[in-house]
Amino acid sequence: MPTMISFLTFNLFIVTFRFCYCHTGMTGEHILSYNTSLIHNITRVLNTILLNQNRHFRPINGDPNSPLQVEIDISVRSIGPISEQKMEFSLDCYFRQKWLDQRLSFDTFANREDLPISSKMLKDIWTPDTYIRNGRNSYLHTLTVPNVLFRVRYDRQIHVSQRLTIRSRCKMFFKKFPMDCQACSIEISSLGYFSNDIVYVWKDVELDSKMSNMLAQYQLLHVIKTSYNWTDPRDNKLNVSVLKVYFKLQRQQGFYILQIYTPCTLIVVVSWVSFWINKESSPARVSLGIMTVLSVSTLGFGYRSELPKVSHSTALDIYIISCFGFVFAAMIEYAIINYVHGVHIRKSDNFFQNFENFGFTDCNLPQEISEMSMLSTPLMLPRRNVNIRETMISNSKPQPLYTKQERSVFHRTAAKAREKMKIKNATNVVSQIDSASKIVFPLLYILFNIIYWLAFLYWIPDEINSLI
Repeated sequence: MPTMISFLTFNLFIVTFRFCYCHTGMTGEHILSYNTSLIHNITRVLNTILLNQNRHFRPINGDPNSPLQVEIDISVRSIGPISEQKMEFSLDCYFRQKWLDQRLSFDTFANREDLPISSKMLKDIWTPDTYIRNGRNSYLHTLTVPNVLFRVRYDRQIHVSQRLTIRSRCKMFFKKFPMDCQACSIEISSLGYFSNDIVYVWKDVELDSKMSNMLAQYQLLHVIKTSYNWTDPRDNKLNVSVLKVYFKLQRQQGFYILQIYTPCTLIVVVSWVSFWINKESSPARVSLGIMTVLSVSTLGFGYRSELPKVSHSTALDIYIISCFGFVFAAMIEYAIINYVHGVHIRKSDNFFQNFENFGFTDCNLPQEISEMSMLSTPLMLPRRNVNIRETMISNSKPQPLYTKQERSVFHRTAAKAREKMKIKNATNVVSQIDSASKIVFPLLYILFNIIYWLAFLYWIPDEINSLI
């Protein structure tokens, strides 16, 4: 061990001498004084680091019953990717720790207040066993060398900075998807020390100014820092100091508006075209209805592969199901007008059948009628004018009112008029239903959109409010 210290001191002396002689223009006396002080302090620090056998125990600064305070500083370079399906997110950051160790001290020299020491020396001094409580697969960057910065200050403050990529769990809520906010967090704690030994405190959480442009689907709203003591369930008297930082993220709706909301709206509008198609064009109306229903089903629920299989419905589910309902209702409207048309035709048939049975199926008058007056307007028949005037019917034997030829002509004319009347009346009913649908369907859809967007954007609170 002494040989290693001597070797490091000699090399550091040579490098320092060449630097001072070539770049500072120091005289021999100044160089000798500077190097003597430098060698003395570096040797002292190296001796402390390499020879101190207390590196397995935490520093005790002053009161042995007081915990060691470890200050945490995080500089976030980027966030992402964020996986909704796995409910996790990644974070690239500089993770800095600072604590006090009175066993490592040196005198200032040449206006230097800290000593840059190789990160390999970290294994020879005590360091806090900090870990990410909710981490899944975090790692230290090692290209081209391990990205670790180690500094020892003259006031015995130890600075350690590491570049880490942290992948941790993120509890997500999807009831307002895609108008949801998510709060992904990082929890920092000690693995083996309780709060009576180590207490973690926040210094700062810095964000890269360009980071907002690196998130494709989210917008970072703000950062919330908290700290608390976690109680060990095995012993209620033992607490662990925990730091927690929330990154509140607002999802961008642009992608979903272009890919889902707008196409679904256009499909609903296309389904209304059937109200302007003639009722008799059954293939056209049925084909249009089936096409719109299948289009909404295929387009709307394709996004589900991005989300975990949650049991509740999302805001997008509600919109797609509502669009499906409007499209399906347009098909039902055509079924209704067909049913109403058939019912109206049957009622007209029954009416005319009863009318014929009452007055024209038999040309003989009933026996029970002894006397009555019949007044009618002239009835024009082909090839013959027959004027029915006021006639007294006596109790004599009834006589035929029309001849067989007259009855035949009358029935043919009445049948044609009856068919025209039935078709005309049924068509009027169908036209009224279609005309009402042209107004009711768009109004209901507009009202639904107003309520939908107001509710999910302003009225319904974010679920993450219960967490932060």
